[in-house]
Amino acid sequence: MGRVILCAGREAGRPYVFAATGDRVSSIEELCHVLYHNAFEIQEELYSEEFIRFIGQELGLGERAEYLRHLVDARAGAKDVMVACFCSADYYDAQEIKAFLKDYDAFYAKSPLERKKWKADKLWEEGREREAGAMYQEILLSGGLAELPGDVFGDLLHNVGVVKMHAGNISQAVEYFRDAYERNGADDTLRQYFIALTLSGQKERMDQELKALMPRSEVTAQVAQEVYAARNAAEQTGEFQELERLKKLHEEGRIAEYYQCMDALLERLKEKYRKVAR
Repeated sequence: MGRVILCAGREAGRPYVFAATGDRVSSIEELCHVLYHNAFEIQEELYSEEFIRFIGQELGLGERAEYLRHLVDARAGAKDVMVACFCSADYYDAQEIKAFLKDYDAFYAKSPLERKKWKADKLWEEGREREAGAMYQEILLSGGLAELPGDVFGDLLHNVGVVKMHAGNISQAVEYFRDAYERNGADDTLRQYFIALTLSGQKERMDQELKALMPRSEVTAQVAQEVYAARNAAEQTGEFQELERLKKLHEEGRIAEYYQCMDALLERLKEKYRKVAR
């Protein structure tokens, strides 16, 4: 259900752009929305004179800007600055603000490594896989993994496994998923582990693990469906069919044809890459 929002200030002639997220805001209501959903990424920017000037000059909320400047000068926490912004509009009600504060406090009750993992997860959700993967590796190399609860550590290893899968390092992914399942006991991690084992061709190990771990039937059914779908999709591609033809030519000893077809396939793949790159 939607809501009717009465604008407390005017629309800015020049939007404010948060450097950390790229979000552009032109009204106090848009600002409240961005703060509510990106509090941990953008909170450092709330102390800048540029931000306070935007509130006062662009949004026409001079008194609120002066109050924010007072909070900053008094070294108030970012939470106080954000609540002051929420109270400048009717975008969120009291219950929603209380829920925000509860989540905010819960975040800072976590250990530094848990907070770093949360930030890495956020990058992953935003599609910034390379940055997320680098941050996950930083956590693994930090030397402070003992401070992570077992299930959180397991989830971290699970995410690294996914990163490895996406990069094509399936054998590495297998080991990360196995270690992850030891710690979090999650069905999703077990499912990913069996998928990785299947795709890496480790049939004997797969059989051993099915006996040792005794997964629920729903898990193995999902694995079978996903592996079938992935292979079926691959077999529909021209490249897969070409590779099968190359394999047959090589087995039959038709070497000249083999190299001729190989050169043609490589040239098509290069052209395909060039188009994507542009």
